[in-house]
Amino acid sequence: MPFRQILQFFIIYFFGFILSATKLYGAEFQTETALVYIEVDGESAAEIAIRLQESGATKKEISSATRNQIGKLNIKHELIIKELEQFQGEVESQFVRLVNAVKVRLPIDKLEKALSIEGVSGVSPVAQFYPLTSTSVPFIKASKIWNRKNYPATGKGVKIGIIDSGIDYTHAMFGGNGSESDYQINDPSIVEEGSFPTKKIAGGYDFAGDDYDGTKTPRPDGDPIDCAANSHGSHVAGIAAGFGVLSNGKTYTNGYEKLLDIDKFLIGPGVAPEAQLYALKVFGCKGTTGLSVEAMEWASDPNGDGDFVDRLDLVNLSLGTSYTPPEFESNAASRLVKLGCAVVRAAGNSGNNFYSLMVFDESEITVANSIDNGIEYDSIEVTIPSELSGHYEAVEAGFTRKLKDVGEIKAKAVFSDPPQACLALNNSDEIKGNIAIINRGICFFFDKIQRAKEAGAIAVIVVNNEGGPPIPMGTSGGIVDIPAVMITRRDGLKLIEQSRNGVFVKLGGDFTILGGAELSDQLAPSSSRGPVYETHMLKPDLAAPGFNIQSARAGGGSYSMLSAGTSMAAPHVTGVAALILERNPDWRPNTIKAAMINTAIEMRDENNEIYPESRIGAGRVSPLMAIDTSVIVFDDDYPERVSLSFGLLDVDGPYLEGRKLTLKNYSNEPWESTIDVTDTTNNNGVNIFADIKKITVPAFGQTTIDFKLSIDPTKLELGFDSTTPPEVKGGPRHIAHEASGQIWFRGESTSVHVPFHMIIRVVGNHRVEEPQVQITSSDNMVPLPVAVVGDNTHSSPLVSAFQLGYQSPSRRYEDRARASRDLIAIGASSNASGSDSTSDPTVYFGIVMDGAWIVPQSFLTDLKIDVDTNLDGEVDIELTNGSSGNVLASKDITERELADDSYYTLVRDIKSDEYKLGGMLNVFASSKRDTSLLNNNVMVFSVMASELGLAEGNFEIQYRFNNIYESTRWIPFHIDSPALMTANPNIDNTPFHEIDKMAPIMLNRSALKSHGYIHSTLPKLLFLFHHNNLKKSFDIVSFRDEVLDSDNDGLLDQWELKYFNDIAKVDRATDFDGDSFPDSSEFIAGTNPLDDKSLLRFILPVDVIGQKVLLRWDSVPNKRYRIERSNGNYGDWKVLASGLLADSNTMSYIDLRINNSLPVFYKLAVEGNRWVILKKR
Repeated sequence: MPFRQILQFFIIYFFGFILSATKLYGAEFQTETALVYIEVDGESAAEIAIRLQESGATKKEISSATRNQIGKLNIKHELIIKELEQFQGEVESQFVRLVNAVKVRLPIDKLEKALSIEGVSGVSPVAQFYPLTSTSVPFIKASKIWNRKNYPATGKGVKIGIIDSGIDYTHAMFGGNGSESDYQINDPSIVEEGSFPTKKIAGGYDFAGDDYDGTKTPRPDGDPIDCAANSHGSHVAGIAAGFGVLSNGKTYTNGYEKLLDIDKFLIGPGVAPEAQLYALKVFGCKGTTGLSVEAMEWASDPNGDGDFVDRLDLVNLSLGTSYTPPEFESNAASRLVKLGCAVVRAAGNSGNNFYSLMVFDESEITVANSIDNGIEYDSIEVTIPSELSGHYEAVEAGFTRKLKDVGEIKAKAVFSDPPQACLALNNSDEIKGNIAIINRGICFFFDKIQRAKEAGAIAVIVVNNEGGPPIPMGTSGGIVDIPAVMITRRDGLKLIEQSRNGVFVKLGGDFTILGGAELSDQLAPSSSRGPVYETHMLKPDLAAPGFNIQSARAGGGSYSMLSAGTSMAAPHVTGVAALILERNPDWRPNTIKAAMINTAIEMRDENNEIYPESRIGAGRVSPLMAIDTSVIVFDDDYPERVSLSFGLLDVDGPYLEGRKLTLKNYSNEPWESTIDVTDTTNNNGVNIFADIKKITVPAFGQTTIDFKLSIDPTKLELGFDSTTPPEVKGGPRHIAHEASGQIWFRGESTSVHVPFHMIIRVVGNHRVEEPQVQITSSDNMVPLPVAVVGDNTHSSPLVSAFQLGYQSPSRRYEDRARASRDLIAIGASSNASGSDSTSDPTVYFGIVMDGAWIVPQSFLTDLKIDVDTNLDGEVDIELTNGSSGNVLASKDITERELADDSYYTLVRDIKSDEYKLGGMLNVFASSKRDTSLLNNNVMVFSVMASELGLAEGNFEIQYRFNNIYESTRWIPFHIDSPALMTANPNIDNTPFHEIDKMAPIMLNRSALKSHGYIHSTLPKLLFLFHHNNLKKSFDIVSFRDEVLDSDNDGLLDQWELKYFNDIAKVDRATDFDGDSFPDSSEFIAGTNPLDDKSLLRFILPVDVIGQKVLLRWDSVPNKRYRIERSNGNYGDWKVLASGLLADSNTMSYIDLRINNSLPVFYKLAVEGNRWVILKKR
């Protein structure tokens, strides 16, 4: 987004990133500077090449135009760099090929000035990427393509760029002699004669230098050898295209035409073993990188001559960001794809959390992480009962006593009470002397196992709460002196079920087992879930093995290392793409992508449930079917996506949308198929269909089919997909409601399919019937006659109610991220009036923003509520929103890698600077009530009085909203006695109400004065509609007492009764307190008619400070005032200010002093009413 429109948002982003980076990398990183792309006017060379390519220009014409443009841009950059240097800018790189920009480190206070430079069109942040950390190649059957008789492929002639930490070209995997000494004598800062390039590593460049960590200035050189302390790039390169290493430590060189005996290999060959590799080193030995665009520019034009004809064929990016949108970098990747270079990117390792994918370029091939059939595990053995006897895979904890030191343990296995052992165990008598079975989740592994030890357990078996394999448990909590292992969820459920009847287990021994078919094609739990943050489009595209993969270790000579993650999955797909490209050299990246997506294999979890598309895309890559397919299918409007992705749909009634799918036939025979749509999630109410059931695609032709999406919101059953548990490690989960599946075209010998996906919000148009309500009762407790009307097809639409504290006008930001930080209203509520015990009441804060957040992570929003608990005007507690994982695991809410789908009010104590969890955001988890927390602009915070540090009986606070755009005034609130009582006893005494079953909302007149409501003013009611269209997600209701003037004296009966207990005691002419201010004037001004000191007047003496005059007066909240001035002529008055709205009991105004020897007079008025005159000389 253009920087001219997003300056404040940009600064928020940088401060958040810089503070996080400072914690990671130390004080060396200068927090007052920012690394940015200065975007320059004019097309990049790639944009010109793409435009000319689409218009049918010749290669010679394109080459001439791009070279000419590069020359022009270099001249323009030189002028801009001179200007940037005047702002203390340190230029790191220039880009003219894929993008037109200069990368520079600038002081933050100079960012806006940089926009004044002629030719600068915008500024974008530099995203920091980090590395995303066999049997897999035979498992996906890639090796069967190497040696088959018809059309074999090994990647020969295909050029693959590995944008990573470099490649150890001395390793036997890449043709080195397998000696570690070759690596040790290599100087990584220079290229020794004859060492590089090699037959396998045909080129590359080091953009970083070993000391670069993402914060230091890069020190580029020509030698892209991997750092042994990193080794990520070598491991990735080996998976994609390594030769293979035999058991004797030597490079395999005997060709791939015959069937290989993988048992004779120390490291198996990569997927495309005869492809050429290019080492594009963007990482140092540790840390992150901001150099990916430099590497992509190189990949577009390796010889740097301005002609893209020598560009690489494929690029692998096994790197990612945590919830940081890499928009600029994605633009570069998109143009690289359009030039003809396919880009494969790792999906990330943020786990099964919605919107954890940050991939803005839809043409990239994004890869999730699956498990193959060769994973080896230690095991436990069940000895009794016989029906369960056998070995079960297990992984030992990293912080407990080792089984090899203890020896075999044979004992009864007892299920703990409570199951997750987050509290003291209730069945310690049973557990003593036995093995405790404990469920994973909620609290630390250390705490669980320590509690079991304290209860007398001799060992612990932890049951995974997610599908997939067991994981090695770790903690920062210390060491526990008993052994502990983790087993799979499926195996654990068996043991738990039988534990009532007695289960006996043996731990220890040397027996290992293969996960085999039991785990094959399951998704690794760490693999990131889509859809894409911001765009809501479907990602990942497909999955590949990436769990515990053996490949080359930098500096290891011929040795391997075991690594896991989507980093390892992506190069499998890169290798498959190389095989397809060798077979079809004229295929464009989108065609290669479609071939893999259309032929991917279905994946199921341990309960035989199909994974939703937002976790695996189309399924696991199948090289044989992808390379053999003669038909592809893709979204006709968005061919780069391939998949049919509908994004976020707000459905307020019957919904109908038309889309088209195009099928291309690359064979010389017509292809016939039937159409079949299969649902993965519970898609009741969602129907995708075509009017025809059979199609024929002509030979070497294509056919486009019309599809329709129909949604009946009354039939929707939105909820969890069957592979996603209702809780994460930190607590109950919040979800987005999605519908997804596959559209199949089933031919006689070949079938192809394409995924479909959407996020659905069922919304309505509820509103209050009357925004202004008259109250006829003068009772102390008054039920408020508020009616809600409108329609909603949601099965249980909710509204939450609050005592309005502050309302703010919209700043009308068009950008979603900025609008989601723009406060519209905030209010408070309490359960004190509705609970049986008020010893520790809960306070709720409701907010409505001008735009929607996507997920309410603290580092993606800027929503803070300050609480002053001792009423001294200083912040004592800060409330913000975020996920439980950050707080439970590290107490650091900036740790993005720890984020999860369990969202809480985060409570920060200002003095100690420590965070703890308050109540859940929106109070309820998705498994209990759908409150539509994601993709919304209304939210409820909750915190108990004790969590605020309040003692019993002392529940008076003041609060305010505070972020970079706005800090409101302090707002008083009595938790134990709110002026509006909005708690609903039918929904746990929370402010939530079912719209068709609303509980009474009460006005508490006895609390009006303590909340600042005096002189007949009444609090306003803030309604948040959680299932409404975002444009109408709130309403504010004003209340007024019934107005009566029975004696027609111009004074309201209510006012006369309040002060005089009689409506006949005063009238227009009386002055009851004798202050020369008639009672009628007291009524209009809002002053006290019983107090002769309560007057509408300026406070004397008037302060004259230098050339300024300070005017002060006692004010009445919600009254409006006007100031006028006369200079010498008492009949000639000038309005200085009008409509001054009082929000406190004292107001002030500053005027400039007039020095002309003439008298100066000031007038003060309640807007439109009587005057009080002050003469000043």
